[in-house]
Amino acid sequence: MTLEEVLIEALGKVKATDILVYNMEGRSPFYSKMILASVNSDRQATAVISYVKDLCAQNNFEIRAIEGQNTNWVLVDCYDIVLSVFTRDEREHFQLEKLYMEIPCKKVEE
Repeated sequence: MTLEEVLIEALGKVKATDILVYNMEGRSPFYSKMILASVNSDRQATAVISYVKDLCAQNNFEIRAIEGQNTNWVLVDCYDIVLSVFTRDEREHFQLEKLYMEIPCKKVEE
């Protein structure tokens, strides 16, 4: 499995929605992809973290950092890919899609 597949699988296990994968190559010197996803609660976001940790370990991927645990916006830095998991209200508040509207992305089917 690729790192992207691992992260998408973790999101699927908790029924995350509105999953977008942005291609950041040539736009960021730090990572090649940004994944955005929505969950219904910070508890569901905590479950995503648990699955990400387990699946990354099983597939030999490292996690650099996890920020915002037990909050409405959790950021998981997996070196090449950054995963942002928001509660719906938090995602609507920050509207990162507007910031990234010029960047190619794909929607992951739920």
